[in-house]
Amino acid sequence: MLKQFKINSKRDILAPDLACYQMDLTGPVNAAIEAGEVDEEFKFLPSWAKFGSNPIKAKGFFVRTLEAIFLGKGNHDELNVDYQINDSPEQRVAMMFISAKNNIALNDAAKIAQQTLPGYRVIALNGSSKHNGRKITNENAEKVVKEIVETGVPVLILSKEMAARSFSIPEITELYLAYDKGSNGTTIQKMSRTLTPGALEKIGRIFSLSFDPNRDDKFDAMIIETANNYARRSEQVDFREAMRDVLKTIDIFSCTSEGAVKMDIDTYLEQALARKAVSRVLGKVIDISKIDGAIVTALANGNRDISKNAKVQAALKGKTKDSQGNNITNSHEDNSLAEIAKAREALVFILENLDYLIYGTQSKIISETLPKIKSNEQFVKAVEDRFGINFQILEYLFETGAINQKHVELLDYF
Repeated sequence: MLKQFKINSKRDILAPDLACYQMDLTGPVNAAIEAGEVDEEFKFLPSWAKFGSNPIKAKGFFVRTLEAIFLGKGNHDELNVDYQINDSPEQRVAMMFISAKNNIALNDAAKIAQQTLPGYRVIALNGSSKHNGRKITNENAEKVVKEIVETGVPVLILSKEMAARSFSIPEITELYLAYDKGSNGTTIQKMSRTLTPGALEKIGRIFSLSFDPNRDDKFDAMIIETANNYARRSEQVDFREAMRDVLKTIDIFSCTSEGAVKMDIDTYLEQALARKAVSRVLGKVIDISKIDGAIVTALANGNRDISKNAKVQAALKGKTKDSQGNNITNSHEDNSLAEIAKAREALVFILENLDYLIYGTQSKIISETLPKIKSNEQFVKAVEDRFGINFQILEYLFETGAINQKHVELLDYF
């Protein structure tokens, strides 16, 4: 059926280009600490979660960050957006997703931003904020923002969750991710807010505001999931090639005091692997439905003694009934959401530590390691101590394809 539809080149031209920027918040953090503008907890371990729980307590940090980004103040060139993008838009329309604890915290952050940015119209999108006497809701948020944008003033939109999807404002050219962690799907939805088609020359710019860029994997999630979908649709493309193809279509910059420095593909991949970003994201997209419910429980609980668990034994052997004659399926009806989450954490840990198998067995690729381990009791014990599960479960994950060999190929590559 799809063969009947032709490519619409005019529509493709309207799609904005995408540019991603990694910003390091060390400058305003240190300045706020030196000025005594943050409490002791934020001082020793700054995070967006701490800011979001009480923005007023970390007001100094937020003010300095906003001034650096939007006004170029504070001698933090690495955060001066006009300097980084080498442009100064006539009307700036920016959106920032903040890790606010609740609507009160988001409103406090909006008040701070409004005081800090003279001439801007700062609007908080949540169920308690209002515009011209109207309460802002999911249904009218887009209309409200469009009305404000049409006035021609610079606009900063703050949100916690509202407008993460089904919110299309063509004038938004800058999106700021001001939170520490988030699900892959939600982050990708938020990024899309700056990709609504607008002017032909529009570039959708996404800025990840991180306290530790070496641990920041927000862009990794988008790139890896795109590559995963691409490789899944094409049998001729392995995951490594898919990653490279996707990276060719996206500009990723590191913001420095000398301006934005574009990362080449190899550098980005090496850094992503060094910070375990690839394995973390791949762990989040593992198809749990391929794993028997009993194995999910074993992963969640660190079950190393499978001899005492008939269901796990049966699942490993591929039987359809356990020792009591009960049917065994891959159903997860008995697995709680918390248990599934713990099992996924165990899977991420396995992916993050596959190099342990390679170096421990002096192998070159993952596929060589399992037979070597299986034939050596000391290796088996070492692996079980490391991963906290029975070695047979590790074999099961590879044999069933729960741990995808295409994904492992990328980790092998480096």
